[in-house]
Amino acid sequence: MGVALSSRILRLSFNEGSIHGDVPDILAGMRTLFASLLFIAVLAANVSAQAPAPTPTPNSAPPKMELLDLKGGHHTLDEHKGKVVVLNFWATYCVPCASEMPMLSRMQRRYKDKIIVLAVSVDDELDRAKLQPFLHKHEADDLTLLVGPTVVDLSDWKLGDALPTTLFIDAEGKVAGKVEGALKRPDLEKRLAEMAGAPVAAKTANKNVSHRSSEPKSSEK
Repeated sequence: MGVALSSRILRLSFNEGSIHGDVPDILAGMRTLFASLLFIAVLAANVSAQAPAPTPTPNSAPPKMELLDLKGGHHTLDEHKGKVVVLNFWATYCVPCASEMPMLSRMQRRYKDKIIVLAVSVDDELDRAKLQPFLHKHEADDLTLLVGPTVVDLSDWKLGDALPTTLFIDAEGKVAGKVEGALKRPDLEKRLAEMAGAPVAAKTANKNVSHRSSEPKSSEK
């Protein structure tokens, strides 16, 4: 559409300053032509600036996004480098979003020094007063509530159109995985244990060894 419009403008510019006119007409046509070329340059720059974001893949950088707290403070993902970030996009009208909130809150408590769960609402700005009470109702007070992005942004960032959507970012700030739709508890626990470096199997083995060593030894006759 932009190219066709630009071509039409150029044709009109040449017609205005055609050889059938006198010198003032030719100068007017040249001015129009210059303005048309300037318009095309600006149009091309805008198209380039609006190029779609690359699809997040493992070990790639996450989309650049500006997040807000409810007081209007600005935040970025770079603030959390050194920790595993669970970026959970949700909305108050999304039933699966509410269902997984208690689980995410438990994971935040379990790995409080190693991960941070960012609960990023895509609700309308007019509904922001409802967000914190919503988290409290669904046992998710341990989550960090942020706002700013919209469902359109999720699509532009190639994060999908489903809610909830969860992006996992490792401690170095690189994408580690993405889940569109509801999280499954076994998968979430396994993923976070691996990303947080929690030796789950080793802990279980140590408990078994400790239990055996505490058993009384039978006396020898």
